[in-house]
Amino acid sequence: MPMENKILFYLTSSKAFATKVSKETGIPLGNVDIKYFSDGELLVQCLSDVNDKEVIVIQSTGKPSAQTLFELELFADAVKNAGAKKVVACLPYYGYCRQDRISYDGEPVSARVVAKVLETVGFDQVYTIDLHTEEVEKYFSINLVNLKPFGIYAEYFKDKVDPKDLVVITPDHGSDDRAIAFGKYFPGCSVGFFTKHRPRPNQSEVLSFKGDVEGKTCIVIDDIIDTCGTINNAIDVLTNKKAKKIFVIGTHAVFSSSNRVKGASEVVVSDTLENKIEGVRVISVTKLLSDELKKR
Repeated sequence: MPMENKILFYLTSSKAFATKVSKETGIPLGNVDIKYFSDGELLVQCLSDVNDKEVIVIQSTGKPSAQTLFELELFADAVKNAGAKKVVACLPYYGYCRQDRISYDGEPVSARVVAKVLETVGFDQVYTIDLHTEEVEKYFSINLVNLKPFGIYAEYFKDKVDPKDLVVITPDHGSDDRAIAFGKYFPGCSVGFFTKHRPRPNQSEVLSFKGDVEGKTCIVIDDIIDTCGTINNAIDVLTNKKAKKIFVIGTHAVFSSSNRVKGASEVVVSDTLENKIEGVRVISVTKLLSDELKKR
């Protein structure tokens, strides 16, 4: 579809991200007005002409997740009512993605609920980046594109590490595929795995580690850094096993508490969430989404 038939919007959580994507793709930014009434009710009004156009909206559904998600839902309805030909949701960070299965009796599968809601309100396609698990993809009947940022991270680290001296590590057994995929950018490196038990939400306990890290450089890679408990536990274990240097990569910089990563030579995050966190290096992943949108 020609660029003049596309229009890009951002809601409250992704202004900087969307502005970069607009510049990289040439897709013009539209205008939207978001109001909150005194009782907390929300009104989302599209101020641009979207009739017969493909509408693309960028919104990470991070904190406050209920608010950012509902803004997205109301926006979809607004532009459908205004005659949009197609509506595409771009969620650099997919909130509720960690709730992708039932752990205890009586729980919802929240990631599935979000998928069904996005479909119901009228989105035709969804893009996201570094989804927590690919399990979430099966909850969609519309097309979901999960973009992987590993090549961007590898480019950043290519002059910082020697593949023969490198161990790529995931702090959670459920993320083994992430470590393997990232490790492919460093031929000759090793891959190590932690297993973890989480006794309750936002608490983690590292149980065991498989891999030789003594005297080696480690890159610990995960999709989300939240309370820092998982990462810090992993760093403690690697330090005790005499790792020479430890780098940390976390795509989504949630950082919901005041805790910080301790003992790492460098902490690298992406710009999927527009949080200002001291002591971290932010690498933009807007090109991932921009390149995909150019193909449309």
